[in-house]
Amino acid sequence: MDSPAKPTQSGRLSEPAQASTTVSRYSYYALSVLTLVNFLNYIDRQVLPAVAPAMQRDLGLTDTEIGAMEAALLLSFTVLAPLFGRLGDRYSRTKLMAGAAVVWSIATGLVAWVDRWPILPPSLHLYLPFFGLIALSSVALGLCSVRALVGVGESSYSTITPTLIADYFPMRRRATALGVFQAAIPMGFALGYVLGAVLAYFFGWRVAFMVVGLPGLIVSVFVWKLREPQRGEHDIAADYSVAAEITQKQSWWQTTRQIFMTRDWLLSTAGYTAITFVLGAFATWATLMLARDKHMSETAAAVVLGVVSLVGGAAGTFGGGWVADRIVAKRRNGYFLVCAASSLLGIIPAVIALVTHRPLFFLPAIFFAVVLLFSNNAPFHAILVNSVPPAIRASAMAFNIVVIHACGDVISRFGVGRLSDSLAAGNATPIASFARLLGIDPAHEHLTAALLVVPIGLLVSAMFFLWGARKHSNQVL
Repeated sequence: MDSPAKPTQSGRLSEPAQASTTVSRYSYYALSVLTLVNFLNYIDRQVLPAVAPAMQRDLGLTDTEIGAMEAALLLSFTVLAPLFGRLGDRYSRTKLMAGAAVVWSIATGLVAWVDRWPILPPSLHLYLPFFGLIALSSVALGLCSVRALVGVGESSYSTITPTLIADYFPMRRRATALGVFQAAIPMGFALGYVLGAVLAYFFGWRVAFMVVGLPGLIVSVFVWKLREPQRGEHDIAADYSVAAEITQKQSWWQTTRQIFMTRDWLLSTAGYTAITFVLGAFATWATLMLARDKHMSETAAAVVLGVVSLVGGAAGTFGGGWVADRIVAKRRNGYFLVCAASSLLGIIPAVIALVTHRPLFFLPAIFFAVVLLFSNNAPFHAILVNSVPPAIRASAMAFNIVVIHACGDVISRFGVGRLSDSLAAGNATPIASFARLLGIDPAHEHLTAALLVVPIGLLVSAMFFLWGARKHSNQVL
């Protein structure tokens, strides 16, 4: 029988604990509930890109203002993550998550009425480094404020939930369990695209926001009633309680330093930041790109992306977790290797999707790009929760959220819109020259040209994950 793992000086286990390997039925029930709420979370988040063309026509919004609405959600999401991480390490996680679901569901419905409010903030002109002079109308600022409220709820849920799943499942089953949970992301993306487009087409974009916000209020009741598992239940070894007690008594600054000094956490977070940059650009701008530059109808573009995200994203998330769990059983760097390979291979279909104009080529390319993008989800989160002790996992998730969004999709969601407007005005000559080399006309296909940042992001991601894999390259289990 294997001897129990010992905690290292950093507080994490040097070997996976062997004492607990069974999974109860209740753990699967809890995973189902948490996955369902995550599914609704991403529907609420993704309905905006799906109805963006209709909102632009109705409210006169620019690409920059659409990007600013997405950035507002992610900024509040990012800024509040450390607070919810700290709360999640000390208080009931199920109650915090249930409250979060209520907040973001109500805020989603409020988006439908912002432009009709009697009082709106005055229009704003400001200069941002790298982006230049930004003009936001009063309606756009009102919409940004409500989308920021959506981010408040999502910040709490996204920070805490993976730590709860880690306490429901043993180490060797976590990538698969997290793969199930993370599979809700592409599924939510998909239904958000489809529901948003269909509801906007038949009933208007306002109805779309009101309809998708309602289910979250109902499901939050089930989250409230979930049993709170013991922290580190499947990690505890003979002497682990001592390390847990030490980490629980650490100050906020000590906890922060420990997290950022953890090599696996740092490199995996850097790699996934680049992936988040890519996902943010795709999620916000793919519908508009297909409608403008690939000459699809707005409804068809949203439905096609919905189907592609559902099938490709679910296949990538489930497949990535399943493959990673089997590779890591033989090689310690298995999680890093799966992440690196999927990022590197994703460059090819991403470029094909941008430079071609025939559906026979760009639609399959988008599908394979989505599969490979989402293959990172499960192994990355397994690296993350395994890299730090259970007592500070919520804080580790929170700081991860800060980094990946502040340096990832906050920039890409807003930046691609700003870059598109700049290219349309005949500026941004370096990216315009690069676009011409690939056969893209930046004057007429300025959004496609702006999305050339996607393959660059994938290359950066692969480099960081390969760096992380080097530490364990010669070790096997």
